[in-house]
Amino acid sequence: MRRLGRAVAVGVRRSLPMAMAMAIGALMLIDFFFDERHINALGGFFLESAVIVVAFALLLGLLNVLVVHLRRIIKREGGWFYSIALLAMALMVMVAGIPGPDNSAVVWIFDYIQFPLQAATFSLLAFFVATAAYRGLRLRSLEAVAFVLTAVVVLIGQVPVGRVLGDVVPALKDWILNVPSTAGVRGIIIGVALGTIATGVRVLMGFDRPYGGEGGGTQ
Repeated sequence: MRRLGRAVAVGVRRSLPMAMAMAIGALMLIDFFFDERHINALGGFFLESAVIVVAFALLLGLLNVLVVHLRRIIKREGGWFYSIALLAMALMVMVAGIPGPDNSAVVWIFDYIQFPLQAATFSLLAFFVATAAYRGLRLRSLEAVAFVLTAVVVLIGQVPVGRVLGDVVPALKDWILNVPSTAGVRGIIIGVALGTIATGVRVLMGFDRPYGGEGGGTQ
C-alpha cells in the first residue's frame, strides 16, 4: 500500500503541473486568436498573475544575492570587500527608492553613478571588440575576404570621408545594410520564432517539463 501510495503521489506530482501548463497555455492561445469576453477575462487574470509571480521571483533573486554576499563577507572569501560595496549600494538605492522610482535621489544615482559606470565599461569593451575584429578579419579563406571587403565598405560609408570619396561607397553601404544584412537578420528572427513555437508546442504536449520538479526535463 505504501508503494502504491508513493506511486500515486509521484504520478500526481508529475501529471498535475503538466496538465496545468497545458490547460493555461491552450487558454492563452485561444485568448490570442479569439475575442470572447470570458476568455479575455481569464487571459488577463493569468497575465496579471504572471506579472505578480515575476515580481516575487525578482524579490527572491535579490534576497539570494544578499545572502550570498553576506556569507562571503562573513567567511572572508575572495573579493569580500567588493561584496561590501555591492550591499552598500543596494541598500542605498533601496532606501532612496522607497518614495518611488522617480525620486530625485534615485534619478541622481542613475545619472551620476550608473550611467558613467556603464560608459566606462563600454569604453573598455571597445578595445576588446577591436582586438576581436582584428583577429576575425584575417584573410584565411574566400569567405574572410568577402567579410573584410564588406566591413571596409560599411565602415567607410558610415564616416564623412566616404561621402568625400563619392556617392558610390555610401550607396553600396546602404544596399548592404538594406538587402543582405536585413535578409540575414530576418532569417535569424524567423529561425528564433520557429524555435520558440516548437519549444512551446513541446511544453504544451508534455514532451518538455521544465515545471515538473523531479522527472522534469526532456522526455
